[in-house]
Amino acid sequence: MISAHGSSPLVLKNLARGSLLKCSADMCGGLPAEVWKSSTVLEHIRASNEVRDPTGSFQVLRKIVRERGILSLWSGWPARLVEGCVSGAVLLASKEAFRKTLSASPVLRIRLAPATIGFVSGACGGACQAVVMTPCSLLVTATAAGAGGGSTIRAAKEIWTNKGLAGFYRGSSAVAARQATNWASRQGITDLVRPRIRMGGVAGEIAAGCIGGCLSTWNTPFEVVRISSQTHSITTDKSQMAGHEQRANVFEIMADVAKTRGLGGLYTGVGPRIAQSCYQTIFLVTIPRLLDSR
Repeated sequence: MISAHGSSPLVLKNLARGSLLKCSADMCGGLPAEVWKSSTVLEHIRASNEVRDPTGSFQVLRKIVRERGILSLWSGWPARLVEGCVSGAVLLASKEAFRKTLSASPVLRIRLAPATIGFVSGACGGACQAVVMTPCSLLVTATAAGAGGGSTIRAAKEIWTNKGLAGFYRGSSAVAARQATNWASRQGITDLVRPRIRMGGVAGEIAAGCIGGCLSTWNTPFEVVRISSQTHSITTDKSQMAGHEQRANVFEIMADVAKTRGLGGLYTGVGPRIAQSCYQTIFLVTIPRLLDSR
């Protein structure tokens, strides 16, 4: 991806810019939505195991604030900070490198629509993130579940002691599938709707990003599977884990969730995820495009 014609500084620039944008998105709004979403899914998992009625997303949010305070929405921030510094750089550098390489090919530029190139480059960039994001997202979910008393360091020590290094990569296939489809959809759908929006300028770009982020949440089942699977690494009490949480295959877990909680269970926490996706799409799709146009 780095040619001899000076594209190396461009990649380094993308790395730095990606880190800054991802950290800003995570710390300002992405992390609270992540904790809220994870807590909602975990609440539904507990409801399934204890045969009680699950609570809705806003009930979970009120419960978090009432019992643990507003700052608990930023629990797991050290892990998220590491993820933001590294995975944002990986995403933006790889996504933009793939997009520009595909767009630079005369053959592909003629045969592939810009939206198609957006889908492909977004999927490649998202998949590259999985190596960094799996352990970080696990720690955010773990602290949201109360592991380590809400401390990221203590939660990491517990997982290391009980599960070893492999415990940090529980649910990695679901993370890879989620991230590939995340950024394929966010980039691709945004590129698809952009020409169809009548508003021009920055307002039109932001509107396209919001639509792309909202519609990209079709892959929420992968996120539900990720949290369900990683619950195995968070707790050592097997009596609290449903059978689907002990399986390794993404689609087996998905089938178990649908069986125990219905098809709607695969979209648990979609509300906070829509807010998170819109916010992150604006930061990591719309803003880079606006910066490139200047």
